Amino acid sequence: MRLNLVLATALLAGAIGCTERRAAPPEPITIAVPTIPHFTLVHLAQANGYFKEEGLAVTLQLHRFGKPALESLLAGKADLAACANSPLVLATLKGEPLSVLVSIATSTRSNAVVALRAAGISSPADLPGKRIGVTLGTSGDFFLDTFLLRHGLDRQQVRLTDLKPDEMGAALERGEVDAVATWNPTAAGLQRSLGAKAASFYAEDVYSETAVVVARREFARQRPEAARRLLRSLVRAEVFFRDRPGDARKAMAAALGDDDGGLDGSLRLFDFRVRLDQGLLILLEEEARWARRTGRTSSGESPNFLETLDPVPLLAVKPDAVGLIR
Repeated sequence: MRLNLVLATALLAGAIGCTERRAAPPEPITIAVPTIPHFTLVHLAQANGYFKEEGLAVTLQLHRFGKPALESLLAGKADLAACANSPLVLATLKGEPLSVLVSIATSTRSNAVVALRAAGISSPADLPGKRIGVTLGTSGDFFLDTFLLRHGLDRQQVRLTDLKPDEMGAALERGEVDAVATWNPTAAGLQRSLGAKAASFYAEDVYSETAVVVARREFARQRPEAARRLLRSLVRAEVFFRDRPGDARKAMAAALGDDDGGLDGSLRLFDFRVRLDQGLLILLEEEARWARRTGRTSSGESPNFLETLDPVPLLAVKPDAVGLIR
């Protein structure tokens, strides 16, 4: 009888302890994230409740593209930012102490030059002297230079206009630019609206865009469990997209909107995987050389980008997703 009483008391204490752990308030985190397909895993993790289930109270601070998302982090308005490789490199070259916790998507065909045939452009060889709209300081900027070099051209042979993605369609329509260099879904939207009036060019053999999640360098040290919970949520989103792509696309259409029906095609351009690998390190180093060569930075020395990649949280969550040579 006494043994049964002790056992019942222990079970009750255990049940109360579990209830208390479950009732612990979730940890708040604000993520500045663009509303474009590159960052699907972040949006899926929120839409499917993975962040909440992992013990995080995530607020998504929405931005049109990655540069303003990163600027929000730098201004102290967000704990994390999701952006592409270029804003990260330029901020790091300015001395910002940033850490990449993970990359979540890559694509070799998201970026494109969309040109007007009426402006006399039917091939890359027709671009010298033309007016090209581009969002300076972004992956579109780096892509354009890479594309031009791929075809034996440089930026001195074209006339650049700094445009936000949502300004590009109107600028083409008004004849203010002859072409634009941008990413999806903007590129795909322009291609659909212009139809046969447009010629599109890619650089998939020399350019790959990568989407990353970035924090201040002290974030993972001060909040290690939050970093691991974040990554576990993103891994779950990756599995969901891989195993149930149809449901994932429906969830993304609900999260981002799909007024023109082009989201599904844009999503197919990306490889959505949680990882930190040597390819990202090489890309960041290459982009730093580009930034110095084109005057995007006054820094004479390039930082050690290996120190910018923080594999510790991901090693704890999914060690086989880390492929860095340290």
